Amino acid sequence: MIKKWLVILLIGMGIGNIVAWFSGSAPIEFEKIAYSGRDDKQLNFLHARLDENKSDTASMLQLGQLYSQHNEIGKAAGLLGRAYRKEPDNMLIKAAFYSNEGKLAGAMFDPLMGIYKLYRLRHAMGQVDAAALEANSDFSVRLIRLLTFAYVGPIGGFFHRVFEDEAWFNALISETPKAISMEAKQLIYIALANAYLIKEREDSADMATASNYYQKAMVLARCPYILQASCKELTQRFVALDGN
Repeated sequence: MIKKWLVILLIGMGIGNIVAWFSGSAPIEFEKIAYSGRDDKQLNFLHARLDENKSDTASMLQLGQLYSQHNEIGKAAGLLGRAYRKEPDNMLIKAAFYSNEGKLAGAMFDPLMGIYKLYRLRHAMGQVDAAALEANSDFSVRLIRLLTFAYVGPIGGFFHRVFEDEAWFNALISETPKAISMEAKQLIYIALANAYLIKEREDSADMATASNYYQKAMVLARCPYILQASCKELTQRFVALDGN
C-alpha cells in the first residue's frame, strides 16, 4: 500500500511550538535532527540517482522529504519545489511541498507581527488539504495531511480534518490490518495522540483518548528516533496530568 521508496514527511512542530505561533513575528526554531547511518546511506543513494538523472522527480521527492524530516527545510524547499514545478498534478509531491512550506512559514521573521506568517501558513495548509481531497483515498497523501495537521493544530485552519482522517485510517486498519505496516500504524497513532492532547482543552475525555493512542503506538515499537522530541513531550504531559 505504501511504496517502499516513500519517505514519510514528519512535521516536527510539536505542542510547545504551536504556542509559538501566537508570539507574533518571532521565528520558530526547528532544531536540526541528526542523521542516522541508514539516513546517510539514503542521502548518498538519492544524490547519486539525481546526478545520473537530474529530472528524476521521485528522487527529488524522497530527498526533499528526508531533508524536511531532519529540519533542513531550506534544502527541502529547493528539491520539493523543483519536483512540484515538474509535476504540479502529482498530489503526493504537492502535499509534501506545502507541508514543508508550513515549516518555512513558522521559521520566518514577520515584521507584520505574525499577520503574513499566519497567512502563509494557512495558504500552505489549504494546499495540503486540497491535495488530499484531490487524491481522495491515496494512503500516502492522506498520511501526510494527518501528520501535518495533527502537529500544526487549530491555528492552521484545518484541524477538523485530523478527525476525518482518524475515522478513515481506523476503518482501514480494522478492515485490512495486514495491509498497513507497523511503522505506518505507529505514525498514525502518535499523530492522533498529539492531536487529542491539543484538543484536550475542549473535553477532558480527550486526554484518555490521547493516552490510549500513545500506548498503542508504544506497544508496536519504540518511538521513532525522528519523533523523539514529540514522544518525550507527550510522555511528560501524561505523567504531569497523572500526578495532578
